[in-house]
Amino acid sequence: MRVETIGECTLYLGDCREAVSTIGPVDAIITDPPYGVGFKYSSHDDRPESYEGGYGAWLWERLEMAEALCLPGSPVFVWQSGPNLRHFNDWFPRDWRLFVAAKNFVQMRPTAMQWTYDPVAVWWTPGEKPWSAGTATRDFHVANTAPVVASPENMEKAHPCPRPLDQVTHIVEQWVRPGGVVLDLFAGSGTTAVAAIASGRKFVGCEIDPVYFDLACRRIEKAMRQPRLFADPVAKPVQESLL
Repeated sequence: MRVETIGECTLYLGDCREAVSTIGPVDAIITDPPYGVGFKYSSHDDRPESYEGGYGAWLWERLEMAEALCLPGSPVFVWQSGPNLRHFNDWFPRDWRLFVAAKNFVQMRPTAMQWTYDPVAVWWTPGEKPWSAGTATRDFHVANTAPVVASPENMEKAHPCPRPLDQVTHIVEQWVRPGGVVLDLFAGSGTTAVAAIASGRKFVGCEIDPVYFDLACRRIEKAMRQPRLFADPVAKPVQESLL
């Protein structure tokens, strides 16, 4: 397994199940796994029939291993596709809620209703109150996808489905404790790492595809050279009735 450490970011090339055994405590899991819908990746076979035991069991095995690393009160954000929403109760045996990761621009498809958001399953590990910045902690965010679509110089375009950076940065700033460690089991182009850097958090990630791994390393190196423009918001208490 290849390991690259860049500043306060550590990235593992290999199966996340192997990497988890070497990773210490983390303050959050923010991850965007394959969806089991037949998406075309560089090397990963995303066809539903390719997942031994079924996609849901495949995904939960990895999430449960990573969840064991979380400190009490840590958030777990797991991106998914709209058609998979009906399976959430089976796949995620936790008291999850939905975060709507909406977009201001979507690819228009020949369907009666366009898919304009990604459903993100969210829960917190027990033991402590969840930390929240309390400044914009609503259960939705509308991302600006224009930088990925319209800016040819953005290196993340080499990945077939990069997350909008502003959306992931919002999640990190609002629900990950300042200075905390963010874990991404499926790092892809490194968007979660870049969001962690911009927000003053640490990052640990895993990526099994060497092409995407190298892309993530380059993005992290570039992000490390960018200065932080804003300080962390002052946290507000979480209301007991919402826990």
